[in-house]
Amino acid sequence: MSYVRWSIAAQFVRLPAMMAPLAFALLATELTGSYRLGGVMMAVFVGAEIVAAGPVGRLLDRVGVARGLRVLLVVSALFLCGLTLAGSAPVPAIVFVVLTGFAAGGLSGGIRALLPKSVAPGFLERAVAIDSVIVELIVVSGPLVVALLSPLGFMAPVLGMAAAYLLAVVFVPAVAAPPRTRGERPPLGSIMTWLLSSFGFGVLISTVEVSSLPLAQRLGGGTGVAVAVMAVLISASMAGAAGYAWLGPRLKGDRSGRAAVFLGIMAAGGVLVAFGVSWPLLIAGLVTVGVCTGPLNTTISMHLQLTLPESRKAEGFSLVFTAQAGGFALGSLSVSVLPVSGAPLFGSAVALVAAFAVLSARRGAPYRRVTSAVANQEARS
Repeated sequence: MSYVRWSIAAQFVRLPAMMAPLAFALLATELTGSYRLGGVMMAVFVGAEIVAAGPVGRLLDRVGVARGLRVLLVVSALFLCGLTLAGSAPVPAIVFVVLTGFAAGGLSGGIRALLPKSVAPGFLERAVAIDSVIVELIVVSGPLVVALLSPLGFMAPVLGMAAAYLLAVVFVPAVAAPPRTRGERPPLGSIMTWLLSSFGFGVLISTVEVSSLPLAQRLGGGTGVAVAVMAVLISASMAGAAGYAWLGPRLKGDRSGRAAVFLGIMAAGGVLVAFGVSWPLLIAGLVTVGVCTGPLNTTISMHLQLTLPESRKAEGFSLVFTAQAGGFALGSLSVSVLPVSGAPLFGSAVALVAAFAVLSARRGAPYRRVTSAVANQEARS
C-alpha cells in the first residue's frame, strides 16, 4: 500500500512538467497573441530546474526528504498561482516561471529517494521498472489534461499544475529522516559516467521524439502519421519496461554491462530511425529504441541506489534527472539545426560515447560497495 501511495505522489509531482509546454503556450498566446513567449517560459523553466537540481537535492538530504518535499511542493504551487496573477506583463511572468523552476528543481530526485522506504525488500528493482511504465502514461496524460482544462479558461491549465503539486503533498509518504552519520562521503564525481549515460539517453530519445513530424513527412504523412510514430515508440517503451519488471531482478552480472548494452542497442535503433525511408525500417528502429528505454532507466536508477550514500541520494538522483533533461534539450536543439537523418545519428553517437564511458569505468574500477541496509537487501536479491 505504501508503494501505491508513493506512486500517486510521484505521478502528481511529474504531471506539471508534462503539462507545462502546452499550458505555457496557451497562456502566452492569450496574453500576448503569440505562442513565442510560451517557448521562452518553457526554456527558462527547464533552465531554472537544471541550475537548482543539485543544491535543492542537497538541501532535501539535509532537512529530511519527505518534509522538504512537502514544503517545496507548496512553494511551487504558490509560484504558479503568482504566474496567473502576473497579467499580460512578460517580465513578472518570466520571474514567476523561474522561481517555480528553482523550487521544482529537486522534486524528481527527492521523490525517487523516498522509493526504497516505500517498498518491500527485494521489490525495489521491479518497482522502478513498473514506475517506468507509468511514466509513459503521464507523458501522454499531460497534454490531455491541459486540453481538458483549457475550456475553463486560459489560466485553468496553470492552476491545474498548481493543484497537482498540492495533491502530491497529500500523498508524499511519511518517512523519518535518517540519522546523520559521520564517515566517508564519496564524491558525486564517482557517478559521472552514469550522468553521461542519462545525458546520452536524453539526447537520443529526444532526437527521435521531436523528429516525429519530419520522420512522418519523409514517408509522405502528416500530423496523424507523426502521432502513429510516437505511439509506436511509447508502446515499445511500455512493453520494454513491463518485461524488465519481470525479468530484470533475475538477471546476473553487474549493471554497468547492462547499461552499456542497452545504450548500444538504442544507438543501433537510432541509426535505423535515421535511415528509415520505409515503414518497416522506421518501425524496427522505433521499437529498438523504445524497448530499451525502461530497462536503461531502471538500470541507472538501481546502480545509483546501490552506490550513493544515504545522505546524498536526493542530490544524486536530482543530478541524474537534470542530466537527462539537459540531454533532452540538446537533442531537441539538434533537430532544429540538423537534417532529418542527422539528428537521430547525432543522438546515436552520443549514446555510443556514453556506452564506451560506462565500459571504461567498469574496467577501471570494481563495482562499488553498497551504502545502505536497503541496498544490501536489494543486492542479495
